[in-house]
Amino acid sequence: MNVHTPSPFTGCEHGCRLRVTLASGHQAEGELQIFGGHRMLIIRDPSAPMGHRVEGPLRRADVTSVVILQSRDEVREEKRAQRFGKLVFTWEPTTRVDIRTQLEGIARAIADNPRGGDFHRRLELEAQFAHLASRIGLGQAKRAWVLAEGTWYRTHNHPPTMADLWGSELASPSCFRRPRDEDFDPDPAVRNRPAPVPSWVLHDPLSIRNMHAAFEEAGLSARIHRLGDPPHEHGAILVKMPARGRAQFEVTGRRNDAGVMCWKHAWDVLDTPTGDRRLHVVRQSVAYQKMLEVIRIGRAALQLNFSTMLDLV
Repeated sequence: MNVHTPSPFTGCEHGCRLRVTLASGHQAEGELQIFGGHRMLIIRDPSAPMGHRVEGPLRRADVTSVVILQSRDEVREEKRAQRFGKLVFTWEPTTRVDIRTQLEGIARAIADNPRGGDFHRRLELEAQFAHLASRIGLGQAKRAWVLAEGTWYRTHNHPPTMADLWGSELASPSCFRRPRDEDFDPDPAVRNRPAPVPSWVLHDPLSIRNMHAAFEEAGLSARIHRLGDPPHEHGAILVKMPARGRAQFEVTGRRNDAGVMCWKHAWDVLDTPTGDRRLHVVRQSVAYQKMLEVIRIGRAALQLNFSTMLDLV
């Protein structure tokens, strides 16, 4: 009659830390990794090329005893503590004010530890910042704003503008953007709620949103290139021309003190003889005339047609 003997690895999870005694009498301590049913022990070894070496595959016949030194959760917590180092904040944030306070505080701690200083401490602080920012799904562009603001407040005591932080009044929204208060809320439903658009943006034929739509409705290839702060009042749209090679204009708009959006365009190609020849060809095209017409009237004609349709109904 065959008697089933329990495996020495009973109760061992992937990622836990073990002390394994082999049949040869040799003992090894390391982290258990299970790949395709094969058990490996990842052992710390400073003399190894990557600081670790692998023991295994470990077969049941080769192992006499196994002692669990740390559970998988304990190993994870230890790694987390090593990655974060000394915490800037030891209390758990529960509100949007708490989360914003901690992110801004860690950002200032990072700024106080320049890249030429304690390299390992800076990595720990950056890990703390990334962990908290990931909890609320804060995008990279808004993280960049918080970090830049932390550096700004080292030498200033007044709120910065985008030009102060970015070096320009306009920036790509995917690279640099001011976060909203709602972005720090622990409730994802609040964070993901679309920001209300000012009513004038919808009704002004020269607003950035309507200008972009007007370019596309005129058959031109256009995309919003850069935005200011606030984003509805200053921005740039790239309008491509149907020509060989790089041929595009940057159409920039800004809302003046009277509340009127003013637009101008600039040839967004290197100032070379080839670029000059290409500009000469583009200026004779129908697409260029369409672009000038949109810059002049915006989306007014389309809105007029729509209002006329309503009157007829």
